[in-house]
Amino acid sequence: MSRVILVLGFVLIMAHYSDAMPQSLNSVQCCFKFFEGRIPTQLIQKVKKINSHCTVQGFIVTMANRSSICVRKNPW
Repeated sequence: MSRVILVLGFVLIMAHYSDAMPQSLNSVQCCFKFFEGRIPTQLIQKVKKINSHCTVQGFIVTMANRSSICVRKNPW
């Protein structure tokens, strides 16, 4: 019985001091305001889908000048 407690204690200590951390919600990018106009395609540098944990789905569009704009998945 004492060996089980000793092993359990080591496991708890390793878990406490482990570098592995779950992904926090702070790293998730969500949008709350969305651009309603049309974006000229020559200004678009990158398009990234909004994380599925966000309440409204859409895309984050990075422009040539490094600014980002949120657009809805279905604007209509």
